[in-house]
Amino acid sequence: MKVMFAAAFALALGAASTASAQRPDRNVEQPIVRTFNWFAYVGGDDIRSACEPGGRNQVRLVYNALWDEQVRAYQVFLQPDGTAGLDIGVLNDQGRGGNLTYLSLGSDGSNVTAPWRMRKSQRLLSVGETREFVGLLQASAAFGPPRDGLRLPDNDFWWTVASCRNGVWGFQAYHYPTDGFANVKFAEKLFAWDNVPIAVNRPRKLEPSELRRDWNAPGTRAGVQQYRWMLVVGTDGLRPR
Repeated sequence: MKVMFAAAFALALGAASTASAQRPDRNVEQPIVRTFNWFAYVGGDDIRSACEPGGRNQVRLVYNALWDEQVRAYQVFLQPDGTAGLDIGVLNDQGRGGNLTYLSLGSDGSNVTAPWRMRKSQRLLSVGETREFVGLLQASAAFGPPRDGLRLPDNDFWWTVASCRNGVWGFQAYHYPTDGFANVKFAEKLFAWDNVPIAVNRPRKLEPSELRRDWNAPGTRAGVQQYRWMLVVGTDGLRPR
């Protein structure tokens, strides 16, 4: 299995005080204070564990555009004044290097961007932009509940949304071509705000993932598909691996 060094996406993992929890996050390179992995990042484990009344209101959206080709991550920090801070991270064309089953990050974050370099950007959303975006999330049923049993292989296109709003945890997932992203209303708005100079890898028609062989995956034999990794959605988040 191949796992992303997820904390390259960890745009806000530093411990925050109550006073600073709702401040727009301008510093992407915040200190990393614990080990973290890609599956926990996608599942929003850190968001869920800290989700309580008075805590940080935030939404994490991950767009898996075929793991070998591109991944885009968006972290939205909702503010009491109606604005929001948006952190953007893009990994592109990472190919087949970096076969890691787990990446443990030290407190200095020294290996955050190895073996690939993530392109990052930030912006602040106005009250109107934030209101519009939350409306698109609601129209997408992005706060849950997700479809129990939905499978998210690394070699497909999919979105996940992990959120905490006013102490309420939420999770949703969308898979292409299972639902054709028909319920994803927020993607184009995010892509329009995304100023990382790497073109979005948009969904395209492919053979079913189980028919696409990965000859570099451990244990692959002729005619047998071995996933690098597969995420499975439960009733209110990702199922434990």
